[in-house]
Amino acid sequence: MYLPDDANPRNHPGARNFECPHYVFCLDIAAANMWPNFTCELCIYQKSRKDTKIEELDLCAPGWEDIWGGS
Repeated sequence: MYLPDDANPRNHPGARNFECPHYVFCLDIAAANMWPNFTCELCIYQKSRKDTKIEELDLCAPGWEDIWGGS
């Protein structure tokens, strides 16, 4: 999966679509640019939905053990 050219997260407080299939990529953009907030309000994928299963999450990513207390 990749971030489509027409996805456009903005450095501005506002609504986010946590169920968007591209959300993690927009989150990466925000983190890489050190944005304190970002919004999906002007994105054409704002209303996109994807059912996320726990198996699809990268639970081995740095930080998960800090959150969930894993070993």
